[in-house]
Amino acid sequence: MADQPSNSLANICRTLDQEFSIDQIFDDWSFSFDEQFRAQAVKKFLVEKGNTGLFLQFSNVVSHIYTAFAPSKYVLQEIKQRGSKNALLVLKHPFDWNGSANGQGFIRFGADDYKLMKEMELSLYSLHTPWDKNRNDTFVSTAYGFARAIGFQAQEEFGEDPANPKLILGLIGNLPVKNFEELKSLLKSKLNYEVKFIKKHDRANRIALITGGGFIPSLIQQAKDANCDVYVTGIITPNASEWSQTRYPATRAKIDAIDINIIGASHYLTEKFAPQLSLEFFKKLGYSANFIEDETAKKQLE
Repeated sequence: MADQPSNSLANICRTLDQEFSIDQIFDDWSFSFDEQFRAQAVKKFLVEKGNTGLFLQFSNVVSHIYTAFAPSKYVLQEIKQRGSKNALLVLKHPFDWNGSANGQGFIRFGADDYKLMKEMELSLYSLHTPWDKNRNDTFVSTAYGFARAIGFQAQEEFGEDPANPKLILGLIGNLPVKNFEELKSLLKSKLNYEVKFIKKHDRANRIALITGGGFIPSLIQQAKDANCDVYVTGIITPNASEWSQTRYPATRAKIDAIDINIIGASHYLTEKFAPQLSLEFFKKLGYSANFIEDETAKKQLE
């Protein structure tokens, strides 16, 4: 059999699959699958609890790589406006997200999205859980990416992923602040965002950080057990989805019983830096690569 061309989608997916050990990752996105998605998706992605890697394929080659937080309409239109054909979009999330109070959480693709992706011959690859796994070389994990953005001095790693026990998600360290109010002010200044918070006391000497959807009692308890004063994550408020409305009250009650300050710095703002800072990794594979800042997501931060 002849060798595949160096820009073949199969080649780069094989490299990414091996680099991030996707066959060993538990990730379940079945709650977002509808009939249309199941008809369009790569069949391997639909395997139960193995929803990582290439999930939509509309070309056999790759001319360019884009990275983004989610495959929003804004991101898809931005790729179209740049005139890209046969690109690969490498994403933190396989579905778009709106976690604002009236938002529905993760959002399914529409018929117009599939039409546009087919026209552009665009393929999509998800590294949702692998991007959370602590790493700080040419590929930057979500925790280390956010730490760099806010000047966080990491001292140790912590936080076992409940779904992947050998995968460590978070960091413990400090920021140049004297108390909780100074920490809130610093994050507001760094992110241009009014952080959400649950305040229990004034201390902010030892800070735990897990990005995105880290509002999970077991992870917050791990931070408390590690003698942290503050736990910083992305989302700490409910959205309008049925999933959030039915689960948030019980989750909040468990978390309120843990004596630790909590800050929510938004899903998007805590996780966008990983795809932005990982461009060097994709360039080392021999591809031109660009991060797409989602201007729509920035206007609906939760």
